[in-house]
Order: sequence, then C-alpha cells, then structure tokens
Amino acid sequence: MKRAVVLLLAVVVAGCAAPTPPPAGPPSALPAPQKQTNLIPDGYQGRYRLQATVLANAQHGPQLCQTVAESLPPQCGGPDIADWKWEGLDSQEAAGTRWGVYVVTGKYDGKVFTLTEPAKENDGSFVPETNTPPNFKSPCAEPPGGWKPADVTKATDDALNATTALVTADPDFAGLWIDETLPAEMPTPMNNTLRLILNVRFVRDLDRHEAEIRKVWGGALCVSLGKHTQADLLKIQQELSGEPGLNYSSPDVLRGTVEIGVFAAHASRQRELDAKYGPGVVVLRGVLHPID
Repeated sequence: MKRAVVLLLAVVVAGCAAPTPPPAGPPSALPAPQKQTNLIPDGYQGRYRLQATVLANAQHGPQLCQTVAESLPPQCGGPDIADWKWEGLDSQEAAGTRWGVYVVTGKYDGKVFTLTEPAKENDGSFVPETNTPPNFKSPCAEPPGGWKPADVTKATDDALNATTALVTADPDFAGLWIDETLPAEMPTPMNNTLRLILNVRFVRDLDRHEAEIRKVWGGALCVSLGKHTQADLLKIQQELSGEPGLNYSSPDVLRGTVEIGVFAAHASRQRELDAKYGPGVVVLRGVLHPID
C-alpha cells in the first residue's frame, strides 16, 4: 500500500539521487501533462451541459452556482438562469432558500445561462470530467537493495523538519513531497520516517543540493529536477488571481503547472496563457462543457 503526503509544491522533470551508497537507477517516465478541460472553441455559439447546484433565495432568483458555501442554507454566486422551473425537481428548502443539484443544458452569453431543455437530476448518464489522479510514486528508480535509510540516526521527525526548512529556503527549490510505502499488513499509513521516501526538487545543481540535504537527512531520498521554482509557480498563481470566472487556482505538485478552474474556459484565453507563461504551464479547466 502506498501513501503519499504532499508537504509543499513540487514540479516535474525527473533526475534523481540515491538514498544509499548504491546509486538509484535512471528516472522513470514523466507524468503526462494535465489536459485542459472543456475548452470552448473560438466563435462557439452552441449549447453547454454541466452538473451544478442551482439556488434561489430572497436576494436573487435561480442562479447557477460556480462555488457553494456549505452552510445551512448554502450560499453561492453565479449567473442567473433564464426559463428555470422547479416543478418536477427534487429540491431542499431552508430559511427562504431553495436549492438542488441538477444537470442543466443551455446557452450562455457571458451573463445569463438560458435553458434549452428542462433541468433534471443526474441519472448517471452525465459524467463530469475529472482530473487524472496524481501519482506520487518517487520518480527515481528504486536503488539496489530497495528504499531504506542511509543513516537511521538522521531519519527522524526532527531531521525531516530541519530538512524541510533547509530546502524551502533555497532559491532553487521546486517542491517537496513524501512517498510512503507500507507493507500489506499495515493498512493505515504511519508517516514513519524510517519507511518514507523524501522527494525534493530543484531547478539546478542536484548533486550540490543532495550533499547539503545529506548533512541533515539520513532517510531514503530522491532528488529530482524541476522546470520551475516554487516561487515562480506561486507568482503565476498570484498574477492570475483576478482571472474572470475564477473558481480556484492550484499549482500542480507533480507536473510543474498552475491549474486554473474557471466557469468558461475559452481556447483563445488558453493560447494567451501559453504565449505568456509557456505552453502547458497554465492549465485552464472549465465548468461549462460544450456539446455541439
């Protein structure tokens, strides 16, 4: 059973360093870039389909929620829905608020979502697109003798904390995560410093950084090469914090990208982001799913 705990941002393009005197093998293949989701083609005038919460209260009529605050009643904001009817739909009500989760189909003009067919509960026929699950396996090939500490006296919680402080302060730092492999008879992850593999990424000078880490950390170690520093990814994330229709933004730990979740993801905007930051560095993921 494998357990990976992400501690800090990490980026990908792997090279590695051995955790024990025998060197680790060549790095494994890099993860495929996360694809853009629901990109709207240039000039698109067709319909969209999505599953979302629809909510109406005393302040506004039915709206298509971009995000939902999990209170009672819930709160949300999003575009108004034209031609909405509650009749025939299961819904909940509390304190003057009515809401439910539905599959809706219609057209969107940038302000109002207009239904082209009645909303319905999801009978399983509509499957929203989801992210490819991350693979937190260490990118370094397993060294001869397996993953094990080089010095058990420095494979402790204190050493791990000291290593984290050391690497995150380095301007070359590109990310850090923990990969913990457990025997089958241990179904519950233990975050055991004698079992975990510490993964650290830098954008240059891997041998130098490994030597510095080895002064404080004696556990299993994989040092790999990243394309972008953590500071660079955070800067991009901050620059895009005002993106229209933003639902969330998140640096991708393994791929060295910044994922931007928006209501409507336009192909033209993706091209602009590719031109500014490099192809595939910023990945747009849209809620609206074009169906025509």
